[in-house]
This record gives sequence, structure tokens and C-alpha cells, in this order.
Amino acid sequence: MAQSVERAILAQTRRGLRTLLAVPAARAAGLKRVEDLEISGAAGPLRARYYEAQDAPPQPLIVFFHGGGFVCGDIDTHDSVCSWLAKCSHGRVLSVGYRLAPETPFPGQLHDARAACAWAFQNAHLFGAESNRIALAGDSAGAYLAATMALELNRATPGAVALQALLYPLIHVQDTMWADEELRNFRFLGRVACIYIAKSLGAEALPSLLDIDLAAAPPTIVAGGGPLDPVRADVRAFVHALGAAGVRVTEKKYPALMHGGLNFTAYSKTATSALQDVGALVHAEFGG
Repeated sequence: MAQSVERAILAQTRRGLRTLLAVPAARAAGLKRVEDLEISGAAGPLRARYYEAQDAPPQPLIVFFHGGGFVCGDIDTHDSVCSWLAKCSHGRVLSVGYRLAPETPFPGQLHDARAACAWAFQNAHLFGAESNRIALAGDSAGAYLAATMALELNRATPGAVALQALLYPLIHVQDTMWADEELRNFRFLGRVACIYIAKSLGAEALPSLLDIDLAAAPPTIVAGGGPLDPVRADVRAFVHALGAAGVRVTEKKYPALMHGGLNFTAYSKTATSALQDVGALVHAEFGG
């Protein structure tokens, strides 16, 4: 009975987020192309959406993984985020869905992300993008997938991932680390969320990005929030660890931004301003 109630609450949460965030009017105007696709996943087709800015040069294709704690979100809830990122980077973004927990336990999400990256390398030329490099991006749990894939790909082929843009990235779900700061930095809500995420994934041992060698990470853009962003302490530690590993990092901080706030471009000037900043940084990184 308890499990069926949990599933019903999760289903309602997913529907509510889609109603709140999948707002067509929030999509950035002036894009040259927006196209829905199906790409190859690890266990079947994955939904994807391609965005292209006007006069986009042949730079790396940005593969974006949505957030939502691995249990919510899709390419529709993150439509506005990806459209603004494409427009303001003057580039190309491929937003990729992946199987969610608890229906698909970890590491199914990583398997789908790996398959999506392979598809992007094989097909980037079809969009006019560079075929030998990609960029990876994501928010929250999606940023975890992006960072993990960037390390994996660059260890195998140095320079294959030219850049990663991580928006308030989820760094770990280890309860002991969250408990240490439960009453600081708004961590009590974050701890509750991460306990649920770990339970849904079936993966309390989800590898922490603070426990692995980061030397293969590409140049990194990190954007995070303030007191209403419970991952901010972990992001600080991650940025420090990247720097200590010799990785070039550009960090942008937005004190008024809450975790997940970049999805609210229909309602928040902070969200659109932050995405404009990140897009401009990506554009500059690729020689814009």
C-alpha cells in the first residue's frame, strides 16, 4: 500500500512539474530550428529535441541532460532552458531524455547518457556541428550525468568533450555528507530530497564527484544559486577540486537563484539573465 501511494504521489508530481514548466511561451524567440527527434538509448529509443541558433558556426554540439533528481523532468520541462542556452551560445543544443527512477534503477540513467553521447558523436555532422568533439551540459542530476560522461569520454579520448556547463550540479547523494550540514545552507530540505533520490535509484553508493580523479575533466562553467540552493556547499567543494586537478573553471553565482530556478524563465528575470550569462560564456569558449 505504501509503495502504491508513493508511486501515485510521484506521478502527480511529474504531471504538476510538466504543467508548471512546459510553457511554450517561455521558449527563447528567434531560433533557426527546433526539432523533436528519437535517438538510440541503451534499452530503446530516447526522446530528444534539437535547438539551433541563427547563423550557428560549426562548433561542438552541446548535449544537455535535464535535472529532476533522476525521478522527474523531461525534455519538455527543460525546453525553455535549452532554448535559451542555444540562443545565447549562438550554437546547437541536443536535449536528451533518459529513463527515470524508480522504474529504472541506477545505473540505467548513465547507460542512457552514454548511448546519447555516442549518438551525438556519430550524428553531429548532420546538424552542421563538429563531428570530433561535443560539449556536455545539464542541471542538477543532469549535471551529474554530464560531468560523469565528460570524465569517462575524455579519459578514453582526451579532448573529446571540449567543455562542460554544469548548472547547480548535484555532486552526490551520500547521506552522511548531507547530515554533516543539515542545519546549515538550507541542507535539511536537500537531505530529505537526496534520501528519496538514493532510495529511488537503489543506489546509496552513487559515486560522489568529490571522490574521483577529476584531471580528465574539460574546461568547466559552473552556475549556482544562493541560500535557496542546497547543493551550493558541494558545488564550492567541487569547484575547488576541479581547480586542484588543473581544470580551468569559470563560476557564476546568483544569490537570488533557488535550486531548479533556471526552469522559470517564464516568470523570473534572474533565470533568463543567468542563462544569457552561461550562453555567452559558452560562446566565448568556442571563440565567439
